[in-house]
Amino acid sequence: MSVFGITLLSIKRRMPQIIKAACTTLAAVFFVTAVLIFQENMYQWQMSSNKSRFGDWFLCEVTSKEPNKSLSEHAYLNPPVKAVTCVDMFNQDWKMTGYILGSFDEAFVKQGRLKLDEGHLPENDDEIAMDWNTLLSLGYVGEIGETITIRYCEENSVYNASARQERQFRLCGIFANYTSIWKYGRKMPGAVVTENALSVFNTKSRNSYLYSLKESVRTSDYNTVYKKIKEDAKTETEYNSAVYDYQPWSSALVYAYMYIVVMVIGILALSYQLIEYRGRRQTAYQRFRRLGMDKSMMRKMYITENALIIIPAGIVGLILALLTGFAIGKGLEIHNGFHFYKITAGIIIKSVCSVIAAIVVEELAGLIANRLRKHKGGKKKVKSRTHESVSVAGKPSRIKPANLVRTISSRLMRRDGIFMAVGLRAFALCICGILVFSALMIRKSYTAYKANNALPDIYGYLDPTDSVYEMYIYYYAYVKGFYNIPEGDDYSQERSELLNNPWKERNRFNISFGELKNKLKDDGGPVYSIKYNDEDLIMLEPLLVNYLNRYCKRGNTNLLDGFTEEFLAELDNIGGIQSISYSAFESERTWFWDNQDYHKMGLDTISPDNGYGRDTPITDYGYRYIYSTEYVNPTKELYNKLEKYIDKKYRNYDDFVNGRQVVVFLQDAPDGTYDDTLKAGDTLNYNYYQLPVDPNIHLESDMTSGNYVYPYDKAFYEKYNNSGKINLYVDYDGHGGSSIGGYDKTNDKQILDGYEVLFDACVSPTVAAVIKVTNDVREDFNGIMVDYGYYTALAGMSLAEQAVDNQRNLMERMTGDEMTGDLDFSLHYNQLSVQYDLSSAFSATNNKLSVYFENNDLAYGSNVDAKNIYRTQLINNILQYGITIAAAVVIQLLIMAIIVRNRIERRKERYKLLHGLGMRRGTIVRICMLEALRESVWCIFTMPLILIMELLMYTRKNLVE
Repeated sequence: MSVFGITLLSIKRRMPQIIKAACTTLAAVFFVTAVLIFQENMYQWQMSSNKSRFGDWFLCEVTSKEPNKSLSEHAYLNPPVKAVTCVDMFNQDWKMTGYILGSFDEAFVKQGRLKLDEGHLPENDDEIAMDWNTLLSLGYVGEIGETITIRYCEENSVYNASARQERQFRLCGIFANYTSIWKYGRKMPGAVVTENALSVFNTKSRNSYLYSLKESVRTSDYNTVYKKIKEDAKTETEYNSAVYDYQPWSSALVYAYMYIVVMVIGILALSYQLIEYRGRRQTAYQRFRRLGMDKSMMRKMYITENALIIIPAGIVGLILALLTGFAIGKGLEIHNGFHFYKITAGIIIKSVCSVIAAIVVEELAGLIANRLRKHKGGKKKVKSRTHESVSVAGKPSRIKPANLVRTISSRLMRRDGIFMAVGLRAFALCICGILVFSALMIRKSYTAYKANNALPDIYGYLDPTDSVYEMYIYYYAYVKGFYNIPEGDDYSQERSELLNNPWKERNRFNISFGELKNKLKDDGGPVYSIKYNDEDLIMLEPLLVNYLNRYCKRGNTNLLDGFTEEFLAELDNIGGIQSISYSAFESERTWFWDNQDYHKMGLDTISPDNGYGRDTPITDYGYRYIYSTEYVNPTKELYNKLEKYIDKKYRNYDDFVNGRQVVVFLQDAPDGTYDDTLKAGDTLNYNYYQLPVDPNIHLESDMTSGNYVYPYDKAFYEKYNNSGKINLYVDYDGHGGSSIGGYDKTNDKQILDGYEVLFDACVSPTVAAVIKVTNDVREDFNGIMVDYGYYTALAGMSLAEQAVDNQRNLMERMTGDEMTGDLDFSLHYNQLSVQYDLSSAFSATNNKLSVYFENNDLAYGSNVDAKNIYRTQLINNILQYGITIAAAVVIQLLIMAIIVRNRIERRKERYKLLHGLGMRRGTIVRICMLEALRESVWCIFTMPLILIMELLMYTRKNLVE
C-alpha cells in the first residue's frame, strides 16, 4: 500500500482527533477573515449610509443640452442618469414655493437612492408623484388619488399675471423626503410627471445628469478630484459634498492591532492543536520507521495529514466567515434600509495569505522545536537509579485524611520544580496586569469622554431667509416750549420747525402707558401729538430700522412659528442621536426700558436718517440682530454659570425659572461705543407682537401688500379690516398700496387698544445682570447661546409662555372674540440642542444633521470636532484594549491548556499508582484542581474560566488508564 493510502487509513481511524484540530484551524481562519470583512465593510457602511440619504452620485451636471462628453466618458465616472426640471411651482397666493416640477425614470430613482413610501412613479399623463416635503409645503394631505393643482407661469414669466396657468394631476406616488435633505435637493424635481405630460408645459426646461463614481476610485480628498473634473469639463456642475467630503471613521492602528492579535491567537491555537495531534502520533510514527519508512516517506505522510487537516478546515472557515458576514450584513441592510455589504477579492486573498503565513510560522516553530528536542536527546546521559531502603520505623506519617489532598498536591507541584511554579504564577500576574491596565485605559478614556460630554454636539435655531419683518420702533419725543410760541403770522413756520426736531434728534421720552392712556383720554387734539402741560407737547415718532444699511440682521424668528412635525419626524431617521432638547429663540420683538437712548444704541449708524445703504455688511456687525432672546430650559448648572456675572443682591434662581428675571448680553455699537443705559435691577419691557391697528400705519400698509409676519396676521387682517368690530383704517387702493384713514373719535377704546399694542409691555422681567460679550463669555456659554445680537436676553421658557398668553389675552380683549381657527396660535419650539452617542462617530450623524440644518434654514453652532477627539479615542480604546483583554484571556487559556495536557501525560504513571493504592478518581481530580486553584488565584479575573477549563480537562481525560 502506498504512503498516501496508509495516511488515509490512519486519518479514518483518528477522525475525532483530526476534526478537533480542524475545528481550531476553522476558528482561526474564521476570525482572521471576520476582521478583514469588518475593516472593509465599516468603510462601506459609513459611505452607504450617507449615499442612502444624499444619493449615490458624485456630481450633477446642469445643462439644457446632452451630457458633456468629457464627463460621460471620464475614466472615474459611470454613465449618467437624467432628470428634467422645468416648472417653478407656486402656492395658492401665487408666491413661489422654491419647488420644481420635472420628470425622471427608475434609473434616476435607483441612482439617487430615492424611496417610494407609497404608490408608484407616474405611468399616465394625468399622474404625479411628489416627495413628502413638497407635498405638505403645497398644502396637500398626502393621500394616493388626491387631486394636485400645479400653478405655474408660462415661459417662467413670474411677474406677468397673464402668464399664470393651472394644471391638475392625480397623486400616484409619494417619495420619502429628498428635497429638504439633499445638499441641492431644491434643484431637483420635487414633483414628477411623465415626459409626455411635461412637454405640455410651455416653459424652459433643463437637464440634470447625475454621475456616480466608480468603485475602484477611493481617496481621502474627493474634493480635489471634483475640482479637476470640473476644470476639464467647463460646464455647470454641483458636487455631492454631503457624501464625499465626509471623512469616515477609521483607525489604521486599531485595524492593524486587531489583525495582529487575531493572527497571534490563530497561530497559537493552530500550533497547540497540531502539536497535540503530532504528539499523539509519535508512537505511530516510530512504528512506521521500524517498518522501513525513510525520512522522505515520513515527511510525505506528515505533510499529507497536515494538508488534510488544514486545507478543508481553512476553506470551511473562510466560507463560514463569508456566510456569517453575509447574514449579518443583510440583516443590517434590511434594518437600515440601504445596501453596503461587499466581499472583495482583496478580502479573500488577504485571508488565504494570512492562513498560509500562520501555517508557515507554526511549521517553522515545530521544526525548531523538533531539532532542539533531538539535540538535547543526543547529549542526554542516562543515570542509573539506585534504590536505598529508608527506614520509617518510629516516624509518624505527615499524611492524614484531613490533609491528604493538600499534601499530595504540594508534593506534585514541588516535583515540577521551582521555576515552573514561579513561572506560572508570574505569567498569571502578567495577564492580570494586562487586564487591569487595559480596563483602566478604557475607563480613563470613558471618564474623559463623559467629562467633555456636557456640551451639546450641535445646537441651532430656525433662521429663515424669507422673512418680511420690519422693525418699527415707536416712541414719544418731548417738544419743549411748543405752546410758548405766540400765535401770529409765523405760527405755522416756527411750530413746524420745532416739530421737525424730534425726528432728527431721536430722543425718547420716558412715559408709562398708564400716563399715556390718561393723556390720550384727556387730550382733544390729534392722537399723534398730545399736550403734556401748558407749555410742552409730546409727539409720536416712528423709527423704521433700515436693513439696507447692512449694519444689522433682519429679525426672522418669533415664538409662534417653529419646527414642523415633518421636520421633527425626519430627525428620528438619523442614527447616532442620544437626545434632543427643544427651546425657543426670538428676534421679531422690540424692547424698551427707562432712559433708553437710541444714540447710545448705535441706531444713528445702524439706521441713519439719509437711508444710505451699504453693498456689503461690515465684518464685525453685518449679521447681528438688534434685539433677540434666548429662551432656555433653566437648570441649576446654567444658573451657577450666570451667578459668576450676577451681583449677589440680584441672584434669585426661582425668579429666573418663573420668568421674572433675565440676563442681558450686550455688544458694542457699530461706532465702537457701549450703551450704559441698561443696568442690573432695571425693568426690561417687551413690546407686544405688532398688530395692524392705528397708529401702526406702516404695518397696516404691509398687510395690504400680503407681507405677513406672524401666523395670525392674514386671518386677523381679513376678519377685522373694516368689519365694524375693529377698524384697521386700511383701504387697498388696487395698485399694491393703501390709504390710511384718520382718527375716529367715535371709537376711543379702539385707539387706546392700538396704543397699548405699541406702548404697553407684554412682559416686564427684571434685568439681573448686563454682560458685555467677550471671548471668555462666549466660551462660558458655549452650547447655550447660539447667537449674540447687539442686545441678547437669556431667559427661562416660562417667560416665553407668559408672553404668548399675554398676546392672546390682549387680542381677545381687543376683538371680543376667542382666537380660534386660523387666528389660533401657541408657543412653538424653534430651537434645539442635540447630544450624540458613541455610534455617531461611524454613523455620519453630524454630517447628516448639518446638511439637514442648512437645507431647512437653521443657524447652528457645533462642538463636534472637540467632542469627537474624546469620542473617537474612547471607541479606539474600546476596540484596542477590548481586543487586548480578549486576547490575553484566550492566550492564557491556550497556554494553560497546553501545560495541563503535558502535565497529565507526565504524571499519568503517578495517577495510576495512587489509583492502584485505592484512591478514588474523584480524589485525584480534587488533587489536580487544588493545584489549579493555587495557580489561577494569581489572576482572579480569569480564575473562573481557568478552573472550569481544567476541570473539564481533568474529568474528560482518563487519568488512570
